[in-house]
Amino acid sequence: MVRDRFTEALSLDGHSFDVCHTGEAVEAALRRDLPDIVIADVDLPGLDAFELVGMLTTVAAGRPIPPVVIRSNETTEDGEDGHFVFMGGSDQPEDLRALVRARLAAADTALKHGRILIADDDWSLRKSLQVRLQKEDYEVLTAMDGLEAFERLSDVPDLVLTDVDMPGLDGLGLVQRMRSTADYREIPVIIMTAHATAGEEAAEGLKLGANDYVRKPFDWQELSARVQTQLRIREISRLTAEKQRDLAIIELAGAAAQEINNPLAVITARLELVLSELDEADSNYKSLEQVDHLVHRTANVVQKMSQVRRYQVQNYCGGVNILDLDGASADEEDESGETDL
Repeated sequence: MVRDRFTEALSLDGHSFDVCHTGEAVEAALRRDLPDIVIADVDLPGLDAFELVGMLTTVAAGRPIPPVVIRSNETTEDGEDGHFVFMGGSDQPEDLRALVRARLAAADTALKHGRILIADDDWSLRKSLQVRLQKEDYEVLTAMDGLEAFERLSDVPDLVLTDVDMPGLDGLGLVQRMRSTADYREIPVIIMTAHATAGEEAAEGLKLGANDYVRKPFDWQELSARVQTQLRIREISRLTAEKQRDLAIIELAGAAAQEINNPLAVITARLELVLSELDEADSNYKSLEQVDHLVHRTANVVQKMSQVRRYQVQNYCGGVNILDLDGASADEEDESGETDL
């Protein structure tokens, strides 16, 4: 009954669920697909809160999945013990709903450096890279070869770090396939080349579209610097694209306002002329007065369109985002309170 109340409440925020009744089922679900958050009864058969933390550490491989523990018999107030969020004795759906929102937001903030996909058939090297990158606060995905790495691109990594020599689809084949796929074309790739053939492999990789390369055995500081550089370039590119989008929307809104405003001005003038010649007792007067009111409302919208100065959206029905004319056309104030025109 409590479980149903919680899922019903959380469904209001658009979450989907994988419901488990035992510790064994939890482990199977985690290995099947990693969730964004785990909400667990402290008395779940076969799994207590600390065992859950250990399981998440093992299965999630560094991905921050915050566990929330509910329905405890302890008298401790809501809070954290360093490993999980503890709700104390609360079983109110709204309390959990607010807590889930906060924990998901915190988890997003924790991934401050980006998501990196490592593709290498050498388990020890792959694990070593994973541990080092996670210590620098990157989220890390791993793959044993190029085929698995290509499948994992659906998880939208910010950077791919791939070995060249792998069974099946090698690193060069992975780069070639990525650059020929629209969804993955812009993801930066650093190839790791064997020292003996580094020059040839690096040249071929760069020709196919790789962004950079490192030689094995590599220096960690050099690799870390190259990773940071590629992520910075990607972020700058993303921000540039967003600015171009914003400028295009502002220009489009201004052009549309100009095109609409000219015939609208004529309609307004004609309506005013007709209304001035009609007697208020005329049956058409009230109808035309309503039309005039709607025309002035339209003119107000067109004026806001002509004053759009930033990209700001609001949610519309059906999950569609539309331009928020009030917000996009309003003057911004700087920290001193002065209006930015």
